[in-house]
Amino acid sequence: MEQSKERINLNVGVRILDRDHRQMAEVIHELKAATLDNWDQSLTVPLLRKLVHFTMNHFALEEDMMQTTRYPGMAVHRLNHRHLMGKLGALIAHHDRGGLPLALSSLRFLHEWHIGHVHSDDLHYGLWLNAIEKP
Repeated sequence: MEQSKERINLNVGVRILDRDHRQMAEVIHELKAATLDNWDQSLTVPLLRKLVHFTMNHFALEEDMMQTTRYPGMAVHRLNHRHLMGKLGALIAHHDRGGLPLALSSLRFLHEWHIGHVHSDDLHYGLWLNAIEKP
């Protein structure tokens, strides 16, 4: 999960989606810092909730865009969104229960699901969308 100051390309060629990807990456980075520097649940809980809020809004935006543009991969993409939100919800419930700290494996999961989703599902959609928008 080494990401210190290294920047990972989260661009899919769709400005509004790319902005969201950067915002979610920043929250994940803040979570990592809050957890590793000096674990404080008063910091991590609001950051997890912020991540859920950004993620839900981002997924809703993507799905609206996909429906509007009649993206053929929408059904699978939507299923992946539901799966990821379920995992994120379970992580938060585990963290909230008894004030458990975020484990390194949880931080690694957040980092990897975000990058993995952007580099697979979202990149496919971005490429498809940019291809149909060209004259």
